[in-house]
Amino acid sequence: MKFKYKFSTVNYVIFIAMYALGAVCFGWNLVRLLQSLSSEVQMDTYKIISTVLCLILPILIGIFITAMICSSYYKITDTHVEVKFGFLGDKYKLSEMANVIKNVKTDVLVINFTDESLLRVVIEKSKFDDFSAEIIKKNKSIAYGETDELPSKK
Repeated sequence: MKFKYKFSTVNYVIFIAMYALGAVCFGWNLVRLLQSLSSEVQMDTYKIISTVLCLILPILIGIFITAMICSSYYKITDTHVEVKFGFLGDKYKLSEMANVIKNVKTDVLVINFTDESLLRVVIEKSKFDDFSAEIIKKNKSIAYGETDELPSKK
């Protein structure tokens, strides 16, 4: 079962700003390239290559941002929890999970592992119980708990 990663409004504002900046960079470098090609002054190979790379870079950034928005999720399989963030991904074994803790005061869901490491799950608050139930259904030895204590700073 898949659970979509929840981006905040600030994340979406940053994504839009990066799209806008990429479009400006692409336009600026395209104009520079067209002006240099129509100029009587001969453009050297280094200048052409750097300008073409400056045209490719905003496109790649746009692809990575789009991949993050469209392909960021948590997927629970029979043996793993797969975390995808755009093109990046990681798998966590269900057998290494000790418990799932839901903090009702701060609306945070955390997975504790047997090696005492933590994984904060960033999904819609309404999906916390479904996510926890799905993990526990796949591995009955994982404990579930709720707390209303604020996390202590060490």
